[in-house]
Amino acid sequence: MPTRPRRDRKKSAAAPPRPDPARRVAADQPALATFLLRPFVDLATSEGPAPIYARSLEHYWNAFADPRLPRFALQRALPRRFRAQFLAEARLTDYDVQDPRELALPLRSERWRALCDAIDAWPRQKAAERCRLVLLLHALCLYRFIADIVPERGDSVRLDCADGAELAYWRASACYVLGRPDRIGEYEHADLAAFAAIAEHAPRDAPATLNAALKLLVHKAKIGAPATALATALAHVEPILAAVTAAADPFTHGLFLSRFYRAAAFVPQRRGDRAETVRLMDLAEAHALALAPKDDSEALAERENRHALFESRTKEALWLGDLDLALARAQHLVEIDPYDSKIWLELGQVRRRRDEPTLAAEAYLVAATLGAPATAIARHMAGLCFREAGLPAVAAYFFRAAIDADPGAIAPHDEIQTLPDLPGFAALKAWSLAAFTI
Repeated sequence: MPTRPRRDRKKSAAAPPRPDPARRVAADQPALATFLLRPFVDLATSEGPAPIYARSLEHYWNAFADPRLPRFALQRALPRRFRAQFLAEARLTDYDVQDPRELALPLRSERWRALCDAIDAWPRQKAAERCRLVLLLHALCLYRFIADIVPERGDSVRLDCADGAELAYWRASACYVLGRPDRIGEYEHADLAAFAAIAEHAPRDAPATLNAALKLLVHKAKIGAPATALATALAHVEPILAAVTAAADPFTHGLFLSRFYRAAAFVPQRRGDRAETVRLMDLAEAHALALAPKDDSEALAERENRHALFESRTKEALWLGDLDLALARAQHLVEIDPYDSKIWLELGQVRRRRDEPTLAAEAYLVAATLGAPATAIARHMAGLCFREAGLPAVAAYFFRAAIDADPGAIAPHDEIQTLPDLPGFAALKAWSLAAFTI
């Protein structure tokens, strides 16, 4: 009789440890959402793998707690529903408060208590102290509270001083996120008056002035404004950029230049000028890769800038029709921030454009596994991919799962009605239709 080949019982050095089957899962095992995003719960230090925006909270906290440190701010603002979605997935809805002081006393960490004390001291704080507090609140996605606590006008929100302009900018940013729909292309009627006032009246060398001017340009580009409007907005940015970078340290100088060229590329792109678009994006990348951070905070800001850059460069490659380049850039994006669920959405989009439904579904499933803010859309897109791959039963499961994650979503209901008329789907279709019964 033939003998079975001997198994090599030596474990690979790279093999992950296997759980002991005799051990039980701890009753207090945190949800994956908590494991990845714990700092959003109570400002605890992240001790495991986490996306950039979760790791950044430690730097926001340090800059808030120690006024001797430089202020810290990343470019990205998370969606308005992110905090509620994450806490629901983590089964921690008791932490879903708008005002940090609404959190029950037994749930407050030492850092959270310090945050509440700072809020109580708001009437006595100077504008510089308020800036650090608002930056932390913004990073925690407490947008409604920022809109309420920061006065639209007042002694501490004066556009003729840098700190007042910064407070006005973060209030405007919070209001922008609160009003923004899930699809920014549908946000053409956004009220950008606060950003326009900052860009026009704040000190030319204040970072908030440049941030406001760039926000106006990028918003116009994303809602499809004509090339002439984008060119006008760009012309307004250029002298502000010159003033801000002249007063900046080398790292911040390079960071602002990278952001500027990435935004400026919208203008030739709108005109259909492929060569000029690529040239400006190449400049944005060159400045990004030349950044030399001198501490951990700058290292994270540098990484986040590359994240934003390669997200834009992936979209640029799709616009150019170069699907191989788009795939290479999307894969590099995953390397930059592998625990950000939205990055896996980008990879799934590229795979789907390449007519690779199985690989696209795999990317969407990673996004769904990592959770908020991509949970619902990732499940929905996985369903589309499985349907395209000829697996309607798997597609049905993920369409229903997308509704579980976002009960207000309409698209999964539409897709459920397009499933084959199989006996097993009758109840699912009837349930889906019942959701729209008046």
